[in-house]
Amino acid sequence: MNYAQKGLELLSQAQIQKALWHFTQGLNQNPQDNECYLGALLCDLAVSNQSKALGLLEFYHALCFEDTKANAQEKILMILQELDEEETQENKQINQSFLSNAESLPCITFEDFKNFILTKPNFKEAFEDFSLSTKIMFNDKNELCDFLNLLIDNGYANLSLEYAENIQENMGFDIQLNQILERATKISK
Repeated sequence: MNYAQKGLELLSQAQIQKALWHFTQGLNQNPQDNECYLGALLCDLAVSNQSKALGLLEFYHALCFEDTKANAQEKILMILQELDEEETQENKQINQSFLSNAESLPCITFEDFKNFILTKPNFKEAFEDFSLSTKIMFNDKNELCDFLNLLIDNGYANLSLEYAENIQENMGFDIQLNQILERATKISK
């Protein structure tokens, strides 16, 4: 079994990291391997939207039965490009909206908030100083997840759970947020 086949098999089982490793090995051997390239892109999508990536993988397999593998790959690559363009546009709109709303509120970056915590005797005091009067701005999802985990680590699991539930309601399913929800739920019980 070659790298692409093994990677697709692992991806269909939602073993994203293992699948990505196989696709990367295949691309290292042959940078022109379109199936490994397609698989790597699907793995990337699976990190943020596993169900969409697995749906596209199933669609790819169905297309392979109806058409040539090359045509099926081309169709899936076009869909992935369209999804990427849509996400980029949505992110621009969200950032623009967030920035215009944030300008009217007292804000601090997450990085500045982390530095501020170090100046206080404990997290609770630092958090309470900011939670009532200042909004914390996040540059990306990773900072937001770090903040939610920081809340859990410092005794605010219920608040982290509330934030994560609201975020997931607005964003849809996300693996990282789901893990935070599970962790906060276990601790808050």
